[in-house]
Amino acid sequence: MKKNLVIVSMILGSAFAGFSQKKNVTSAIMCAKKNQFIKAKPYIDKAIKNEDTRTQAKTWSWKAAIYAGIAGMKTEEAMKIKESMDVSAEIVHALQKTKEYDKKGYYQNDLRNIAGPMYNASLNGGIEAYNNQNYKKAFDNFTASQVYGDIIGLVDTIGAYNAGMSAVLIENYEAAELNYKKCIKHGYGGADVYLKLSDVYKKMGATEKANTTILEAKSKFKGDPAVILNEAQIFADNKEYDKAKASLEDALKNNPSNFQLQYAAAIIYSNMELFDAAIVAYKKALALKPEMEELKSDMAIVHYNKIVIMNEEMNKIDYTETAKYDKAKAERDAYITEVLPMIEARYKDDSSESMKRILNNLYGLTGQTDKRIK
Repeated sequence: MKKNLVIVSMILGSAFAGFSQKKNVTSAIMCAKKNQFIKAKPYIDKAIKNEDTRTQAKTWSWKAAIYAGIAGMKTEEAMKIKESMDVSAEIVHALQKTKEYDKKGYYQNDLRNIAGPMYNASLNGGIEAYNNQNYKKAFDNFTASQVYGDIIGLVDTIGAYNAGMSAVLIENYEAAELNYKKCIKHGYGGADVYLKLSDVYKKMGATEKANTTILEAKSKFKGDPAVILNEAQIFADNKEYDKAKASLEDALKNNPSNFQLQYAAAIIYSNMELFDAAIVAYKKALALKPEMEELKSDMAIVHYNKIVIMNEEMNKIDYTETAKYDKAKAERDAYITEVLPMIEARYKDDSSESMKRILNNLYGLTGQTDKRIK
């Protein structure tokens, strides 16, 4: 008879424990329905830890609802909770666990009702954190917004794009790659996303992937200036100036009024020592953006570099070839005479050491030592 009594007491004890945990869920729900989310939190936390209730969709659904309620509160107690833990991550996890255990979809509407406001809150929180240069928090928010978006049936490409940018700034390049690929998959962001993904691959040291991504963008967004410029930069980085030149010239045929293309062409021409072409390109770029007076300094440097080459070629002439030497010197001096007033005028606005050195060297070449700037 005693054995039977022990068995009965054990059964009753187990039933009481299960009832106690269900009571925690009930108490949490009752508090939550009165918007007493702080009071509800200890009850739902206990229910989540118990084996009898932690595998029930209902428990996780209410945890999501309660924590979402806390997330929206600005009381001192709520702020302390939010400072002590990542409430958004807890909500995301709770929503995911609800979906996992909700085999028949009873809680779909509840999930949407929670996820909808949290989606907007996460996006706004991500933007605020990004603007405050808290890029880790921004990344977490934009990652969460995608989970919320998925729950409400929305592909959150805005969140993915912003998560990609935030991930780059915290040097989480794998996450950036994942997010930018999601944008490309769903056609969001145009050529810009390809360029950002290419840049991520460069940072990862995956040069081949970076180049392939640019080629894909060039194929998909024909003539896009930003894509052309990035391709030209890749060629320039590899010292393949002929390819960069060809790419830019082809783009300029259809888009001659694009400042960036003209400016890039001027730089490539200069690197190739095609100084006359560089000067023409700089003049076109300056005509497109006359406010960028620093281009005049760039042109002065190109003029000077051309004179340096002319001088070197002149000095290579054998001393016995007097006529040839005199001809080369006369051409050099004539060119200096032509460009010197422009360089002198530029020095009045740009009295940098480099401009000063250029002028003094030109004065030296033409015997105008009295004009040298001290």
